[in-house]
Amino acid sequence: MRLHISSLSVRYGKLSALRDITASADGGKIVCVLGPNASGKSTLLRCIAGLQAPTRGKVLFDGASLLRLHPRERASKVVWVPRTSEVGGRFTLRQVVELGRYALGPSPARVDDALATVDLFDRAETIWHEASAGMKQRTTIARALAQRTPGGLLVLDEPTSALDLRHIQIVSEVLRKCVSEGDLVIAAIHDVALAIQLANTAFVLRHGELVLAGQSSAVLSPGSLGEVFGVDLTWATDEAGKRHLVSP
Repeated sequence: MRLHISSLSVRYGKLSALRDITASADGGKIVCVLGPNASGKSTLLRCIAGLQAPTRGKVLFDGASLLRLHPRERASKVVWVPRTSEVGGRFTLRQVVELGRYALGPSPARVDDALATVDLFDRAETIWHEASAGMKQRTTIARALAQRTPGGLLVLDEPTSALDLRHIQIVSEVLRKCVSEGDLVIAAIHDVALAIQLANTAFVLRHGELVLAGQSSAVLSPGSLGEVFGVDLTWATDEAGKRHLVSP
């Protein structure tokens, strides 16, 4: 499986959200998308997931445009995890996860497994509107897990932004497991330290342009990221010998 982005541009009236982006990534990888606020990360992810048509250019996954696929076929190939989800009515968390099976057919076992994976099985009957932000975020991820087909495309917009440290670790392991089963994971991540831990490949955006792309070990460096974010960064080594980017 391969993702190919070719000359992708998106405009909203006079505003240029993305400009001439070309990049590619293979299955079995985690690609972290980083950049300052309003750099175009969410727009890029929506285009990759087939939810937004570009003004110019194209996105192909496994040689096909997701925009042109029947919804059922698209649901079997790509899973979208938004930063926040709006759910009407008095749905329980379990019912929200079950929505991930809408296009593919019921699978109670998949729903149970997804809830357990994100540590929500015992809270599955909680009403969505009574759940914490972190529980809602984990529910949205569980919905994606109930839907996904191994070897597909998993696109996530800041999937850990509302999570505590324990659940960040759980979700990180979930993403690694998906990759081990052949998925291509594309995730916008604000936490640079987490991106360094997760990413095989990194895309870095600034003002709607792809300014850095490549192996994370080369791209996520103090000099490169410091220039993009406008801060001074350096490496620091902890007692366990792990390196961290810090601002001196």
